[in-house]
Amino acid sequence: MSPLAHDDLAQVGALLTTARLGRTHEHHQQIGSTNDRALEWLTGGAPDGALVTADAQTAGRGRLGRPWSSPPGRDIYASVVLRPGAPSAAFGSLALAVGVGLCEGLCAVFGDQLPTLALKWPNDLLLDERKLAGILCESRWRGREVELVIGFGLNVHREAAQFEPGLQATATSLAQHLESHQRVGRAAILAALLHQLELALERFFAGGFAAIRSRYESRCIMIGREIQVEQGEGQRIAAIAIGLDDDGALRAQPREGGPSFRVQSADVWLA
Repeated sequence: MSPLAHDDLAQVGALLTTARLGRTHEHHQQIGSTNDRALEWLTGGAPDGALVTADAQTAGRGRLGRPWSSPPGRDIYASVVLRPGAPSAAFGSLALAVGVGLCEGLCAVFGDQLPTLALKWPNDLLLDERKLAGILCESRWRGREVELVIGFGLNVHREAAQFEPGLQATATSLAQHLESHQRVGRAAILAALLHQLELALERFFAGGFAAIRSRYESRCIMIGREIQVEQGEGQRIAAIAIGLDDDGALRAQPREGGPSFRVQSADVWLA
């Protein structure tokens, strides 16, 4: 069987090993945004674990509404509906739990073939310090219960020249780091991601960030590194990332000295 035999995202259901995630699934050849569709479906009664996938997005978006490059048939674009009920833990660090699940899913598929795979706080996966995947979490409240959509885009088959010129220096894909015989179809990858994501989310919803903290920190590329932290109006401060707080906030020490400070939502760059 060809390594890319399981590339059709519409067929991921046959490969699932999850209890909930992806068991209800709709696939689109092209859509504006999988997250937008999942939010719409959530309002319409989508069950917990419902999955939206697409081969292409015309209005894919990432954190802070930034556009997400989404050409047809090359990558994974997916969003999952979650109905955890009344919150037992703060959800501000949900993207960190999603990052752990995605990272462990890729490791389950590729083993040690991706030695430079890492997490970049708060919502990116990097490979050779270039962006491989991004995460977008959105929430709505229904009374005292929270409803969530978690979306992610993973660059799978694109070669370097297939990225827009503005992304070629900062983005990467699995294809650029694997030999042809090592490559795996998108549906097979997605099934593994959903399996590990389900496990990570179960831990997170039961115990908050503390339950996945060691898994996150062991793969976080930023800890101990010099970073640039957005300070508003285009200003940045140089600092050293020293760890994560109990709620998932990044803690940094100014490079020039002084008390450490928390970073909760600002943009952060590796120096």
